[in-house]
Amino acid sequence: MQQTDKEAIFDFTSYLDVRRAKLEKALDFYLSERSEKDPSTLYKAMRYSALAGGKRLRAALTMAAAEAVERAPQLKDMDAVELVLPLCAAIEMIHAMSLIHDDLPCLDNDDLRRGKPTNHKVFGEAMALLAGDGLLVMAQEVLLSYCHEKIDRSALLSVSLELCRATGPSGMVGGQVLDMEFTGQSVSEEVVRSIHARKTGALIKFSLWAGGALLQAPERQLQSLARLGEIIGLAFQITDDLLDVTGSAESLGKTPGKDQASNKATWVSIFGVEGAKAKLKEMEKEGKELIKESSLDNPSFPALQSLLSYSINREK
Repeated sequence: MQQTDKEAIFDFTSYLDVRRAKLEKALDFYLSERSEKDPSTLYKAMRYSALAGGKRLRAALTMAAAEAVERAPQLKDMDAVELVLPLCAAIEMIHAMSLIHDDLPCLDNDDLRRGKPTNHKVFGEAMALLAGDGLLVMAQEVLLSYCHEKIDRSALLSVSLELCRATGPSGMVGGQVLDMEFTGQSVSEEVVRSIHARKTGALIKFSLWAGGALLQAPERQLQSLARLGEIIGLAFQITDDLLDVTGSAESLGKTPGKDQASNKATWVSIFGVEGAKAKLKEMEKEGKELIKESSLDNPSFPALQSLLSYSINREK
């Protein structure tokens, strides 16, 4: 399909690069040692994983949502990205924690992450565990301490509460437990969907919803963001499952084939490669329709649609 002049103006690569740079700068600041009494090795271990690069998809989704929604009157003239930077940093800290812990020998036992030795290979298992703990707690500290004073306090507390839910037993941690419990078993689509809606999807869904909620977007927009988050979360996991089968260590920056070797419950194990690809097409279609039908669509700045396509068509 030929692009219109307005669509051609939007440079998605530059969009991501600019926002990644803002996020990296914020993370570097938040993860600086607070005093000489702080244990420097802990900060080194936290920084090693949190500042190791990566797609930064969750933070990008939060920024895109914040830029798309109708904001509270006191926030209308302010930079939406700057307003949600502490939230984005908190999300990425929690994501980094999940990767550190996932890679530990007691869980996935991986040696490579983002093309580098995993945290426990550099700092040891005990320090890696504590670095993850530090990032988890520090995420809430950053969110609650650094949000702009014009952010409504009730909206901030609501976002903080939902971040706890997306991270804990009803979200990411609970999904990890289900993943462990069903490893090696023959499972249904319903089980796989439940595992990944928590393990991967909960934080992605939260990232989109929170970008609007922190800025007090109207409920109709928050509902659209939450549903889009469910779609992108599912699509992201299906793509991950496909790449585990089809990707290489060089392209992925981590060890491929781990899920298959461990006999984990994945979309590929349920539908096969072609069936998983067909499922992705369904997700992309539904996501595009939702964006088009909602008041979040912006033809000259299609960030949300570009992030949807990126989640599905990425190669690492």
